[in-house]
Amino acid sequence: MRRIKPQRAEFEKIITNEQQSFYWRHVVRKQFSAPYHFHPEFELIHIRQGRGRRLVGDSIGHFGPDDLVFIAPNVPHIWQVAPESPKAEALYIQFLPDFLGADFFKTPEMQPVLELLTAAPGGVTFSAPMRKEISARLKEFPTLNQSERLLALLDILCRLSRDPGIRHLGKSTTPVRLNQREEERISQVFKYLNENLTGAISQAEVARSVRLSSSAFSRLFKKTTRKCFMQVVNELRIAQVCRLLAETDRTVSEIAYGCGFESLPNFHCQFRRIMKTSPGKYRQKLATIAAGKPAPTSG
Repeated sequence: MRRIKPQRAEFEKIITNEQQSFYWRHVVRKQFSAPYHFHPEFELIHIRQGRGRRLVGDSIGHFGPDDLVFIAPNVPHIWQVAPESPKAEALYIQFLPDFLGADFFKTPEMQPVLELLTAAPGGVTFSAPMRKEISARLKEFPTLNQSERLLALLDILCRLSRDPGIRHLGKSTTPVRLNQREEERISQVFKYLNENLTGAISQAEVARSVRLSSSAFSRLFKKTTRKCFMQVVNELRIAQVCRLLAETDRTVSEIAYGCGFESLPNFHCQFRRIMKTSPGKYRQKLATIAAGKPAPTSG
C-alpha cells in the first residue's frame, strides 16, 4: 500500500507589502506548486501555457492556454497540470474585498464591478472574446509600474463585468471550513488522484493512505467537495477525456481506457451524465465550432 507523505496545511496566506495593495505573480514551471487551497482574497488566474484539470469549489473541468477564471474568497481550488504538458505558465492576481477601502466598490461608478464580485459564490469563467482581450491586457502587466498596475487591474475588472458570456462554476453557496489536519489530508488526496487517475483507484486504499476509516474519509470528502469520492474521480477522468477528444484523433474507446475507465458502457454512462451528450457528438460539436459553423444541438 502506498503511504502519502503529509504536507503543510493548505490555508494560503497572501503576503503583500507597503509598496502594493494587492498581490500578483507571474509563474513559469513544470507544475503549479499550489496544492488544494483557499484564501480570503479574490483571485483572477490566467493560464498562458499548460493543460490539465482544475477544481474550483465543486466544479471540475479541464484547462488550456488562455483559460481565465475569477475565484471568490475562501473557495478551495487547484490547477493540476497534466503529466505530458511540457510547461506551466500563469499570471494571477489576488486582492482582498476591501483592498481599496470598505466602500470603494459601492460607489456608483463601480456598481458593475460590484455585481461581478458578488455574482457567484464560487468562480466564473468568461467568453472567448473576453479571454482574448484580457490576455492581451495581462501580458502588459509585468512591464507596468505600480500605479499603472492598479489602474490596469481596475480596467480589467471593469471589462470583465461587461462580458455577456460569463459562466458560473459550480453550485456551492457556502465556503468550506476545514481544520489544519483536514486540509492536509484533502490536499494529499487530490495529489494522489492527479498522479494515479489513469489507473485503478480504490477509495478504501486512499482512505488508508491518509489514515482514515472509510466512513470518516467519505464524510470528509463530501464535506469538502459536496460530492462522493467516485463521482469526483469520474468527473476528473471525463475532464481528461474531453481534452483528448478535442486535441487528438484517438478513438473514443482508446481515450476511455487510457483515462482509467475499465468498462466502455460505464464510460458512456458517466460521459452522458456529466456532459449531457455522447462522446461522438461532443467531438463533432468541437469540430464544427473550430470550422466556424453553428454548433449542433447536444443530445
